[in-house]
Amino acid sequence: MANDGPAAEPHTPSSNEIQRIRAECTKAVEDYSCGVIGKTQAVFVIASELVGMAAQQSGDTDPTTLQSYLGMLEDIDRARSGHERSELGEGVTNAASPQPEQESRESSAELEEPPTKRSWADPSQYAWAATDFLLETQLHPHIVRTLELLRNYGEDITQAKRAINSSPSAPEFPDTEWTNVLSGRAVDLDHVFTGRYTPGAEGRVSETIGDLHLSFSQPVASKRISTFGDWVFAWGRATRATTFAFPHRREELVAYGEYIGGLFGALAPAVHGRVLDFDRAVRKRVGSAQNLRLTDFESFADLKIQYIDSCGANVFRTEASATTTGRSRRSASARQKDACRRWNAGSCSRWASECRFRHVCSNCGGDGHKQSDCHRSLTPQAE
Repeated sequence: MANDGPAAEPHTPSSNEIQRIRAECTKAVEDYSCGVIGKTQAVFVIASELVGMAAQQSGDTDPTTLQSYLGMLEDIDRARSGHERSELGEGVTNAASPQPEQESRESSAELEEPPTKRSWADPSQYAWAATDFLLETQLHPHIVRTLELLRNYGEDITQAKRAINSSPSAPEFPDTEWTNVLSGRAVDLDHVFTGRYTPGAEGRVSETIGDLHLSFSQPVASKRISTFGDWVFAWGRATRATTFAFPHRREELVAYGEYIGGLFGALAPAVHGRVLDFDRAVRKRVGSAQNLRLTDFESFADLKIQYIDSCGANVFRTEASATTTGRSRRSASARQKDACRRWNAGSCSRWASECRFRHVCSNCGGDGHKQSDCHRSLTPQAE
């Protein structure tokens, strides 16, 4: 029997190759520090070099090595932020230098009430940081741009909404739904559609209980989208609002609108509710998973089966419920025809709502008495 040869060992990079990779990664960090390249390009260079080295070793990229370089980039960002705050503080100090008495009072106030310092998290230390940076190098450029804007808006969504409210180019859109847009979550089209029938502005109610101040939106009667025309109106407004915050997504949103419109046209109006449910499920998935676009139609094949196909789980459940309701109605109508003989004989053990027959007099059909108590002449019984 022939002997199998020894298994091929993975290629180990030479010391010169390792030095070259380290030099390239270090150079990317230095170029980013000097402003020669952006952070995305620096991460791409570092990740490419480390992935290439891992491929030669037939193994996975060491996340600790990648995180060390990502930590360097984060240190540069923090240093820049600290330098900007320092320059801003010096400018304010030079513009209005306090008098000695003021300095004394401010010093004593600082001693009495030390300012609280906000602790900032280090994103490079998150468990998923290395995986995310590697994944972003493989994502569609539009998804990468969306993630960048989401991080920017997420720093202070309240401030971003104030800027939108004061922008003359901002489209008309419900205030509460701007939060979903800036957070990357699915927009509630029913709420957008309801705004069409709300004559006034979105009112807010404020209540103060002691030191607690509460502010919330006034409840508005909701109108649910039920037709293709309703959906087109709401989707048009959602598209304008989304492209205002994410201009690069215009083609994606238009293509998705045409896709959903094609489904409405291909199905009978009686089942358009299935398309509406499918649309909600798709937008919910894209809003939850930040690595998909609305035009990744192949990623929604399971949802299409579930919500549109006749054998889908949601469709089958709805039809089964409708069948049960129909049977219940038919059973209820059947109970209205015949009087219960056992009840008239005093031997029926069921309540009137549970019995298959009516608990009425079998002679006159009246309520409240049995045949034996009926004062009308007895109707001859058929043999």
